Amino acid sequence: MTNHVERPTDPGPAASSSRLALPAPGVLVPIVTPLLPSGSPDLESFDSLLEFGIAAGVDGFLVLGSSGEAVALSADERYQVATRAQAYCRGRAHIMLGVVAHGTKDAGADAQRLDAIGADSLLLTAPAGFAMSQTELGGHFRTVAGLVDTPVVAYEVPTRVGVSLSAELIAELGADGTIVAVKDSSGDLVRGRAVSEATRGLPGFVRYTGCEQCIDGAILGGYDGAIAGLANVFPQFHVELIRRVAAGDWPGASRVQGLIMRLLELYFHPLEYASFSAQFFAVVKEALVQRGVIAHGTTSAPLVQADESIRVHVAKILELGRELEAELRDSRPAATTLG
Repeated sequence: MTNHVERPTDPGPAASSSRLALPAPGVLVPIVTPLLPSGSPDLESFDSLLEFGIAAGVDGFLVLGSSGEAVALSADERYQVATRAQAYCRGRAHIMLGVVAHGTKDAGADAQRLDAIGADSLLLTAPAGFAMSQTELGGHFRTVAGLVDTPVVAYEVPTRVGVSLSAELIAELGADGTIVAVKDSSGDLVRGRAVSEATRGLPGFVRYTGCEQCIDGAILGGYDGAIAGLANVFPQFHVELIRRVAAGDWPGASRVQGLIMRLLELYFHPLEYASFSAQFFAVVKEALVQRGVIAHGTTSAPLVQADESIRVHVAKILELGRELEAELRDSRPAATTLG
């Protein structure tokens, strides 16, 4: 690796009396979890990846989300990664921790364990396995949120849990204080607009989109920012997009979104015998290896590992990224600079 970062002096739990608010507008990175060839978390590379995002100016990190391979890590490994993130960032960036569990009891236990770390927020999905009604889903979120002090963010991700949270339920949970925000990865802009309208009157309620192809459109429709997977590799583009939004420069934000669209080609290279998840982890981690940010491109077993064609594809996209970054700099208003 070419990047050198200082390791935290205390990688254990770092309970904080003052949490960082959810950034709005803002961009959070759903950070990948670097792994050693053995499959265990590579904590030194994890430190480097956190520093890479902070140096680019991102507002925070979602740790142990879908992009973090959380479901493939053991409970102890997840706790190890979560405590490392909190200890390393120490108030420099918002830390959102993903709760991984199949049902309400497991989610409650996992949330309580993460609550003790002192992170800024927890991300909670609907339970997987049962197609629960909206009333039952409300009970799930209220039960888990009632066990912790850390603010809870609802994760709307129907492709992974098989059920969708209605706009009405999200607004209801926001109004009674069960949740303080939503991360909407449904990819449905029409439904997303319904969520923004339903929660518009809730003071301090924050809405993030996970739809990377239309961050600008989602924000124009009432969202406050993005939790974007490509920001693992190209965070400067997302930081600049949010800066354009904050400045009211919607044409500029649209141009930056167009550059991000071109870079999203990173995801779409076939990896033989692999699922899309394996393909995503392979290309993102290989890109970070080639950028000198992490040491290994290992993904969780039994996912298919990157092959030579992935490495060639990633090199081409990184070259494109360098060209587009020059274009980004040239198109930037004189009053702004990249972080």
